Amino acid sequence: MKVKRLKRASRVLTFFRYKFGYIPPYSILLDGTFCQEALKCKINLREQLPKYLRDENLEMFVTECVLNELEQLGKPLYGALCIAQQFKIAKCPHRPLRSAADCIAHLARRSQKDNEKKKILYFVATQDAELLQKLRILGGIPLMSIRYNSIILEKPSEESEKLAESSTTKNQPDEIQKIKKLRKIELGEEETPKYRKRKAKGPNPLSCKKKQKIRRNSDGNVPGAFGKRKKENEKEKGEKSNVCQ
Repeated sequence: MKVKRLKRASRVLTFFRYKFGYIPPYSILLDGTFCQEALKCKINLREQLPKYLRDENLEMFVTECVLNELEQLGKPLYGALCIAQQFKIAKCPHRPLRSAADCIAHLARRSQKDNEKKKILYFVATQDAELLQKLRILGGIPLMSIRYNSIILEKPSEESEKLAESSTTKNQPDEIQKIKKLRKIELGEEETPKYRKRKAKGPNPLSCKKKQKIRRNSDGNVPGAFGKRKKENEKEKGEKSNVCQ
């Protein structure tokens, strides 16, 4: 396999791992068109898919709807039917059975909306252009197809990018709190004390008191000040004279 192709796949896997929770072992949901193209290009899916996704424990699935559709199409797709019968059967609730495209789209939607902890997140492998477009619009699902005789993992669609951005902004406060807790446990960091901001107080009322204006006479003297000072001087002289006597 070419190094560039593997690096591209690795980047896409990293995106879906951190944004949508796709972790090994992966679950690949295939349809008849993908099996038929693999047969035509002589691709051994059991060997090539684990190497391409770097997961030796991945599992491949088909549904009863996929097998039923291949059986109805008869001899032209007999080889694809033989390949599909080698894989595990994913449970689908369709009775009567639907077309393979409707069945796979239903399981892909359900895996995204399912709130159970042990839900199965499927990669979808198909050559059906309409189905691929539906799943691109749905977003959050890794898509695979065969092009130029090679398995290709598509880059995330625009809808997947939007969903990833919205999920990160919603969970950002929770992630910050988790990081703080981990730092405290692993590094023994103490939380920095939160200081309260002091509120701005008003000015001192005494400093704001208006200065009293001193009233002066026409002579420029303060009324009563001279007479008061004269009386004090007379008292002091009287006390001194008493002491001398």
